[in-house]
Amino acid sequence: MLGLTLVDHLRLTFGHVIYTHRAHTELAARCAKRNRILQVVEGLGLLITVIGSVALLTTGGVAYSIVTAIAASGAVLAFSTRVILDLDTSANAHRTCGARLWHIREQYRALLADLQDGHLTLDQARERRDTLMKTLHGIYEKAPLADRAAYEVARRAIPADHEAVLSDEEVDRFLPSTLHKGRQPAA
Repeated sequence: MLGLTLVDHLRLTFGHVIYTHRAHTELAARCAKRNRILQVVEGLGLLITVIGSVALLTTGGVAYSIVTAIAASGAVLAFSTRVILDLDTSANAHRTCGARLWHIREQYRALLADLQDGHLTLDQARERRDTLMKTLHGIYEKAPLADRAAYEVARRAIPADHEAVLSDEEVDRFLPSTLHKGRQPAA
């Protein structure tokens, strides 16, 4: 026998959901930030192109034509990069995944609380766990890929000995004290 209880399993899965939720939330923020930076570069390139074009028309200076060509090229490069990387769509996909994972995270927290309070039998808790696992599997199947850097950020945010597993103390940080590991059930 492994010694892994239902509560241990729920806490492990809860910890993993916290971890992946943080990774997808971080990726959503990173993609959105990169998209905004490229939009600013594109806008500045277009603004400089307009100013350079007007200056070129009014003065005929060669320097203005060079500045205008460089600015226009920068704007086209920024625009092309945004189109190719499709950062806005990626940000939305990670944001949606993070929101769905947060919802599952809260359902696991509620399941742990209901079990602790004695509102569920072990069989009822197992049924809810199995339903949550199926839902979680569906989320992971459709989740956008999370890169290693995002998981590193999540790992640093919640230090753990192993990248996909949180210690009991780390899981306890996301639970009220009444649900901490080793606490006796309420009578």
